[in-house]
Amino acid sequence: MAKSSFFNAKIKGMSITLGENKCNIEDEPFYYNNDEAFLGRLKKTVGFGTRYVASKGTTTCDLCLDAAKRLLNETNTSVNDIDAIIFITQTPDYYMPGNAHIIHEKLNFPKETSALDVELGCSGFVYGLWLSYMMVSAGLNKVLLLTGDTLSKSANPKDRTEYPLFCDAGAATIIEKSKNSSPSYFILKSDGSGVNHMLQPAGAYRQPSSEETRKEVADKDGNIRSQENIYMNGFEIFNFTLTEQPPLLQDILKLSNKNKDEIDYFLFHQGNKYIVDTISKSALLPKEKVPVIFPDFGNQNSAAIPGTICATLSDKIRSPINVVIQGFGIGLSWGACQLILDDITILPPQVYCGDNDE
Repeated sequence: MAKSSFFNAKIKGMSITLGENKCNIEDEPFYYNNDEAFLGRLKKTVGFGTRYVASKGTTTCDLCLDAAKRLLNETNTSVNDIDAIIFITQTPDYYMPGNAHIIHEKLNFPKETSALDVELGCSGFVYGLWLSYMMVSAGLNKVLLLTGDTLSKSANPKDRTEYPLFCDAGAATIIEKSKNSSPSYFILKSDGSGVNHMLQPAGAYRQPSSEETRKEVADKDGNIRSQENIYMNGFEIFNFTLTEQPPLLQDILKLSNKNKDEIDYFLFHQGNKYIVDTISKSALLPKEKVPVIFPDFGNQNSAAIPGTICATLSDKIRSPINVVIQGFGIGLSWGACQLILDDITILPPQVYCGDNDE
């Protein structure tokens, strides 16, 4: 098990930008068979509500670039102060080069700023924080962590089980060296045996795009997708969540020598409302300590946890807040950390305005 402790790093600030098109499940009768009673059950259990979808020409890089611009400005941070850029996404602008170098060019970072990309999904923010904290502990002063996806472009709009889940979003987080920071603790885990539980089977190099892979087929429940669309085995992912996440929560509390009462907020990946509620109930956590933003924002993938922080805590950081952060999903990949949010700039969510080419 990958366990890490850090003693000289902290989060300086955080922001998130949402896709420009707000969608409401009530305006999409296709996804609930035009059955109001069924819609009511979906809203109560899964948590379907509103989400934000990027326009055709808007990419993950656009959303993260917007979030980064706002955060750098609000924290009065110069690009010359950033030693490294980490970009975590599963929906890059190009196969190559990576998004980190696009950001490097767009914001005119100096040559001394390193840039790298990581392909991870729902666990991406925790892994990104871990990498950032390691870099700072190794001598860097500030790291710009970008996490985001436009999964609406990977899901098929005719797939009732996948498409209405996803919200397109890009988040920016600055991690910096701090001599007076509280200790931070991380646990990271993986299980490659679950690689087929959530994947986009075709369109890359193992199974290149072809007329056959683009052919749309209906499954036994009437959901339509091609091999080039994202697929999730909901049963297996839910089983993985229930099996692995409660023990991970106990492990991170043990590693950090904290009990549940000492934690102000438990910030879980927002796969859907039911998943967050189930983990919370299993761990006997008070509802007021577990924010649920899925009904308002959908599943933001690697941006879900910063999205939760920006949506619920932007006006509450008046004193140090003790949090546990937990991400889990595709891979299978999961991780958790315990840290203190203190003296931090958290910007409320903002919808993309499409002005990155100014």
